[in-house]
Amino acid sequence: MTIKELSNDEILEMSAVEISYMMLKDKNNPAEFHTFFNDVADLKKIPKSQLDDRRTKLFTTLNIDGRFVHLGNNHWGLKEWYPVDKSDEDLSNTFQAPEEEVEEDREFEDIEDELDEIANEDDHDEDSDEEFDEYDDDDDQESDEEDDEEDNES
Repeated sequence: MTIKELSNDEILEMSAVEISYMMLKDKNNPAEFHTFFNDVADLKKIPKSQLDDRRTKLFTTLNIDGRFVHLGNNHWGLKEWYPVDKSDEDLSNTFQAPEEEVEEDREFEDIEDELDEIANEDDHDEDSDEEFDEYDDDDDQESDEEDDEEDNES
């Protein structure tokens, strides 16, 4: 049975996750979450005031329901479309982010690496300073000045 074969009353009585399943099955292709949520909301005539709450509930249900698989980049498909030996982790990389975002991520990784190197250099510098703390010149000067003052007073 397809969504088109259902009456309005049947659709209103069905859960959003069941409608999502039927829509994906009918389409026979993965879909972006917001796209099929909007279609579900239209079919079920969900009031605008409830959209955010219902969107969250559907997303959570898709994560829990064993029939769905997240394919990355907010796309969802049905597990039955994929080989049994494919893990969810393998499938989650099916839809990649646009190349611009990937390049931007690489830039941030490079900056993070540079900052780590600088932090490690600073740590190394601090360690070498600690070796000479016992022989601080300032302490010797202060004690010499105090000795000189005592001699002058006598």
